[in-house]
Amino acid sequence: MEKNVGTADRILRVTFGISFLALGVLRIFGSFWSVFFSLLGIEVLVVAALGYSPLYHVLGVSSLEPRLTVEEEVDNWTTGGPDLEK
Repeated sequence: MEKNVGTADRILRVTFGISFLALGVLRIFGSFWSVFFSLLGIEVLVVAALGYSPLYHVLGVSSLEPRLTVEEEVDNWTTGGPDLEK
């Protein structure tokens, strides 16, 4: 199980997870919606805590920043970004 959820994604998931869980616990809507929002909030918080999303895995998506090898990192430092002098 390789992590596929990045930091910004995890922060958003924690925010929405707490919000969904609060909607479920406070029972603002009917009992069906309370259970639905509670389960959704728990699922989103678990994904944020683990850093792994099964849906991202199935879709082949990752919100992690790409990990560069040492050679790639050195190449980025020596060549720099795009040539802005032209």
